[in-house]
Amino acid sequence: MSSSNPNSEQSKVRRMSGESPQLPPETVETVEEINFDGPNDLFHPHNWPRAKKLSFIAIVSAKIFVVSFASSIFGSGTAVLVEEYNAANVVVLLGVSLFVAGFAVGPLFFGPVSEVVGHTPPMIFGCLVCAILQIPLALAKNMPVILVCRFLAGVSGSAVLGVGSGMVAELYEPVPRAVALGFSASMINVGSTVAPVAGGYIVDRYGWRWTAWITRFMFLVLEPFACFALRESSPRQILKARAKKLRRRGHGEKRIVAPADLEVVDTRQLFAKYLTKPVRLFCHEPILIFLTVHLTFVYGTLYLAYQLVPLALQRRGWSVTSSNLPFVAMTLGTLTAPFIMAAFTLTWYKKQLFRRGGVTVPEDRLYPMIVGAAILPVSLLWFGWSMSTHWFCQVLAAYFIGVSVLLIFLSGIIYIVDVYHECANSAISIHVAFRSVFAASFPIWTGPFYDALGVEKMSSVLAAVAAILFPVPIVFLIFGKKIRSWSRFINQSQPNS
Repeated sequence: MSSSNPNSEQSKVRRMSGESPQLPPETVETVEEINFDGPNDLFHPHNWPRAKKLSFIAIVSAKIFVVSFASSIFGSGTAVLVEEYNAANVVVLLGVSLFVAGFAVGPLFFGPVSEVVGHTPPMIFGCLVCAILQIPLALAKNMPVILVCRFLAGVSGSAVLGVGSGMVAELYEPVPRAVALGFSASMINVGSTVAPVAGGYIVDRYGWRWTAWITRFMFLVLEPFACFALRESSPRQILKARAKKLRRRGHGEKRIVAPADLEVVDTRQLFAKYLTKPVRLFCHEPILIFLTVHLTFVYGTLYLAYQLVPLALQRRGWSVTSSNLPFVAMTLGTLTAPFIMAAFTLTWYKKQLFRRGGVTVPEDRLYPMIVGAAILPVSLLWFGWSMSTHWFCQVLAAYFIGVSVLLIFLSGIIYIVDVYHECANSAISIHVAFRSVFAASFPIWTGPFYDALGVEKMSSVLAAVAAILFPVPIVFLIFGKKIRSWSRFINQSQPNS
């Protein structure tokens, strides 16, 4: 759209064809619906300036990092809390589990609602509430208050996880989309692996309450940037805002509307169409079901590693603080995976896209996932059965666990977004909810599991499950197109369907 043309916005108005059941018959002839002025419309997120996109991604990624950081930093104060409140270890670990359990509740609300009101309001609101909840958490005098605050913080903070990936996905075409999603989604794992290292030193020097104060500070630093820099990225909401602006200017007898204005969403319809949409997706979509099971195990393995790695290193005689240092290697692994994804996307995937004349095939995203699925069981066995070797060997295994987990995780998320593009937020929401339910239980049974089996056998059990799940991405690579053809949610008219 050229800014020099004063009537450029009006030129985007087109006559509706047919009647609309939501409008009175006498107004049908005076209603006009706006849409984007072709693929080069500067209002469309794909055409935003590069600096605007990068600042957008930076803020969303930072928020994902902080929420993930908050989820696992609490675990660093477990020993101190057990002593201070004379509580059982399993009760204190509920502080980690309930926060992650909150991830299972929040997205089921924030994801669908974001498809109605836009993506930005839920993200800003959720993070603000999560920051406020850090105050009673830091001042708490008993465990019940701590546990309630942790759960509610998880529910509110999950708004970022429920809508973040969808926001980033709307900014780009398929090739740069994968690169942007790779780096933003990786912050989920980077934040939760950095937290134990930082938390160990914070608890040692300042006490466990400062884990909440620092988390609150991180949220509040980001909020002003989010309020000013995060613009609505949902095309539906952009058009709705433009139509509202045009109506204020006045267009005679014409009633200017956006496609979203034609949907009458009352309370009953909101519940039936949007709030139940994630559950309906999960019940009817085999791709979403099996990928969620696979990614849930991978996500749970990462949270289990937060307990397993320190226990293994403490068995070598390392101190509690020093035993958290191998998380640096795991963090480096999680940071390596996005670069591998970017290299793959900008080379092989880009060539495939060009060869097909720009037609995207979601299954092309799965090759890094297959590589990660092959590395994960090997690296788990490597970590578990290298207790008698030099410590560096075990730390190196932790690095490859980080790489493999992220390759599986990122490829899976990008594949889900590509397959369910029009309802990506709802698909991601139920995925986040399901995996969080199981991940929440991992910190609780890790200790007893470790005591019963030891590092070697525990790693072997995890490696066996990882090996069983290895064929999942291969099956989708071969039969994905056919499976997608069964879907009632995927728009079959899209090129990538």
